[in-house]
Amino acid sequence: MSSLHIQNLSTTVPGNALFKIKLDHKFSNFNPKAQPAIDIEAINSGLYALKRLATILDAGTIHASSLLNPHNTIFPSPPKQPKRSDNSTTTNTNNDTTETIASIQEATAVALVPTILNGLDTLIESVTELNLSQVSSITLAIALVSPLKDKDSLNETQQKTVFNNSYEPTDDDLITQIKKEQASAIQSGQQALREKLTAAGATEENIQEALTEYENTFAQDFFDTYVSKQIMTYRSSVGACTLQMMQDMSSIATQPPEPTQYNVDEVNARVVLLSIFDGLKDAVQKNPALGGNDEIIKTQLALSKYLTQSSLSEDDIQTIYTASVLPQQSTLDEYLPSRDGALYREGIVSAYQTAVQNLNTVRLSIENEKETLENQLELFQKAQNCFSTWAELTDIIVKQKEYTSEIVTAAMESYAGLMNLSQIYGYLQQDEKTLIEPYVNSILELKVKNNDVSMSGFIARTIVFQELADYTLQNFINNESTIQTYLNNKGQLFKTNYSFFSDIGQDVSTIATTSLGTYLTTAQSRGQQGQTTYYIPNFANFVEQIKIADNEELPTEATEILNNFSKAATEHIQKLQQQITDLEEKYEEFDPANASFTDERANAVTSWLNSESLGSAFIYFILNSQLPKQSILLDPLIEEINFNNLAANAINKLLEITNTFSTTSVYYNFSSYLVESKEGENLFCGDYYETLVAVSKEKDHIFNDVNLCRRASVLVEELMKKINTLSGASSSQITEMRNATANYNYALNITLNQLNVLNALLTSLTITPEMDNNTVKENVFKIVGMKDWMSTLASLEGFIANGFPNISITGGLGTLFTQIQSDQQNYTTQSQTQQLNLQNQMSSVQQEWTLVSTSMQVLNKILTHLAGEIYPN
Repeated sequence: MSSLHIQNLSTTVPGNALFKIKLDHKFSNFNPKAQPAIDIEAINSGLYALKRLATILDAGTIHASSLLNPHNTIFPSPPKQPKRSDNSTTTNTNNDTTETIASIQEATAVALVPTILNGLDTLIESVTELNLSQVSSITLAIALVSPLKDKDSLNETQQKTVFNNSYEPTDDDLITQIKKEQASAIQSGQQALREKLTAAGATEENIQEALTEYENTFAQDFFDTYVSKQIMTYRSSVGACTLQMMQDMSSIATQPPEPTQYNVDEVNARVVLLSIFDGLKDAVQKNPALGGNDEIIKTQLALSKYLTQSSLSEDDIQTIYTASVLPQQSTLDEYLPSRDGALYREGIVSAYQTAVQNLNTVRLSIENEKETLENQLELFQKAQNCFSTWAELTDIIVKQKEYTSEIVTAAMESYAGLMNLSQIYGYLQQDEKTLIEPYVNSILELKVKNNDVSMSGFIARTIVFQELADYTLQNFINNESTIQTYLNNKGQLFKTNYSFFSDIGQDVSTIATTSLGTYLTTAQSRGQQGQTTYYIPNFANFVEQIKIADNEELPTEATEILNNFSKAATEHIQKLQQQITDLEEKYEEFDPANASFTDERANAVTSWLNSESLGSAFIYFILNSQLPKQSILLDPLIEEINFNNLAANAINKLLEITNTFSTTSVYYNFSSYLVESKEGENLFCGDYYETLVAVSKEKDHIFNDVNLCRRASVLVEELMKKINTLSGASSSQITEMRNATANYNYALNITLNQLNVLNALLTSLTITPEMDNNTVKENVFKIVGMKDWMSTLASLEGFIANGFPNISITGGLGTLFTQIQSDQQNYTTQSQTQQLNLQNQMSSVQQEWTLVSTSMQVLNKILTHLAGEIYPN
């Protein structure tokens, strides 16, 4: 039905109802000549709004103005939600003014003095049917206020005197005076009433009740006829002054900042406080006489000091909430039409609705902060574990140095563990950085070789070999100065770009300058241009450079440092866990069901409903209560779905690159083949040429996987940049995804070095056919390498598939693929779970709106039938 059709409906409704509402019963008080019980415009506008509502409520940005008849005066649009300040730290406005609440109040008191004196004189003169000069409250008010006449300033006591007498006389004072002066007339009427009731056989109790009612009715009628207009005029003059006071005070009031867990109680109290003052201002503007009522003036004076008060105590907040149920409904009814009284109550209800939304907003922020802290705790625990396993490597460096596979593993893990710590360090909080840094530096300063090589120098030697393996085996380099320049630049890069690597980077540059040849050897390549010499890493010499530990106290010294770190780390972890527990308690504390204003809010809603029309209340609750509640419920689910989909899609690309890593154990197995074919020292059974092909294939796999790791690293870096600028995600979601993505980066760096060292070992092996009297022996070949090369090869191939055994972030192609695949599946599963939750919630929402639609249809029938009975024509 179009709005044009609705607006041009007849103002009468035919009474062809399914049931009849009888209004002509003998006990009915219905008066057809009285003001209409239902305004047809209200029916038209209200039902139009309710009918349209069912089809357009899915618009999240809907506002009441789009629902209502544009010519309607019965259902004005509900107030918009208060706008938030752009700056959450800004709490005051109008800072340029020098006015204060006290100065405004004093100026109002000064202005009220002549208003009271002149107004009371005029009131006494204008009411000729009653001797108001005999009313004690009027006489006392004139006596107390007169000495303050012509004063330019008033102290607090004098101001109190003025305000306390500004609402005198009260209606009760005037009614009492009427009863006193009209006593004879009242008694005469009561005597006649007694005689009639006695003749009718009424009991004495009933007679006394009737006589009392007669006296009160007589006095009220007399008041309405001869006094009401004049007293309202006087109160209007007082109300003009108090209205100006409220307007001036509101202009300098402290505005509520953005709600947080630390200020939400105060913010909510300020929202309600401003709503009270705004409502009173609007009400007094509609009838200035209300501003001269004692309840209004007392409320203003009681609350005004809080408008600019820098902070509110619990008692202050409770005072504000208690005042929200004022003034009494009888006061509003005396001065305002029912609709205007309802609008005042509606403003208070709206303020409480905003307070509830503030609590829900804060709860969401607390949940986000808790999840962020949990991510922070997880990251710090990862750093703690990384430090612990890294420090424990000192035991292997000293005690297992004679076993090549063990010392090579320990050297590689020492570098990998420190690099992991350095990268994690960048994401730690400042206090966590301050905690961990001295312990890491202490380990690095420990001596591996007495008076010669520290842990920094030991790690620098490993870096030199791994960087040379990467550079020389991935490129054809036949110029030592080129290698020297490359390694020196790498040293400077480590020194400036990585935490904890300052001394290590310098040691790398020093080695590049002074002892590069120790880590290199030459190989021959035969091509079209003849035989060419090029450089490759010298694995045997590298092993000798790391088998140097002679400080037997190194493990003990490292253990002492580790114990001290563990104690400090445990205290920090307990602190974070307590913060998480506190946030969980705060989350429950800010449950709107347990809010400190619950009772006052219930009273405000009840008062509003008792004064509001059914249709308007219905619309208001849908727009300002039901929709925000559903939004608060559904928005986090939608955000979680979007985030999980985004994360899963991002990891899908990484999964595509690393997909072949799942089968690494199949093609990194040269050591297994050799173990099964070993015949004697350096001798193996099998075809010599097939063995060369097997080594060549494994090196090809290394080359391909190195390239894949580099591609994956580039993608991870791009993901990190996108994550840091990700919009539409909470800080906890960003932290979670950043930490997970950073883990891939750590693992890729480690895996690259594992591949390079394996490649270096394979390159160092010399494979030749076995000779017997200058004749090649069939199915036997020889492999020569440094000491324990077979066990070292087996270890290195194992690292490629499964990662390092002794540190927390292990690396390894297989492990990396498994982690990426697991994360992708987790994000996908979480997204599917949240989509199911969303579907279930939407089903519940649909059921709610079905109930709303049914209620609207019932309301339509009731109002239509009722209107038909009242106006049958």
